Amino acid sequence: MRYLLSLLAMALPGLAAAQAPERPLRDPATVPLPAEVAARLRLGARGPFDSYGAAFDRLAVSGAIPVVGPGATLEIRAAADRARVFLAYTQYDLDGDGSVSRAEYDLHADMSWGDALGEREYAILEAEWARADGDANGAIDLAEIHALALSMFPVPETGPLGPEGLSMLGMDLDYDGFVTWDEVEAVLEAHR
Repeated sequence: MRYLLSLLAMALPGLAAAQAPERPLRDPATVPLPAEVAARLRLGARGPFDSYGAAFDRLAVSGAIPVVGPGATLEIRAAADRARVFLAYTQYDLDGDGSVSRAEYDLHADMSWGDALGEREYAILEAEWARADGDANGAIDLAEIHALALSMFPVPETGPLGPEGLSMLGMDLDYDGFVTWDEVEAVLEAHR
């Protein structure tokens, strides 16, 4: 997994250099680390690498800090899935008033499925309607569609950044706006 990050990290500086003026790379030894972590590294401990690696992977998935990580595509996929749910329900708004009435929902189903709807399909549509119409008022507004999309494809929970995450905020050694695992590793190695 980290091998892929290394390949991506090698590609990113070239892209950043083509778009931004040259800036000198930051010296990894100048990036501050918590005193306890620096002391453990000087003693040769491998624990900081493991704890920073776990935090890096967790934060890469969540997007909590701008890291380039293996799970970043998972978050992008979840966002795309939420967008598809949102777009599907907004297409049901046949009269364009900003909400989907039960009549519009049923008409859209009939137009989409025609005579192919059987008892089982009607039960599925009924369950979908009940799930989407959170306040059971007979209409689905944009807030309810958004809530449904989030419930189907939630944003990963990551909790607070933690000490490793806070430390990583300053580890963008090449000033490209992202922190790569190679940069984190370079900072940790520089404090050994």
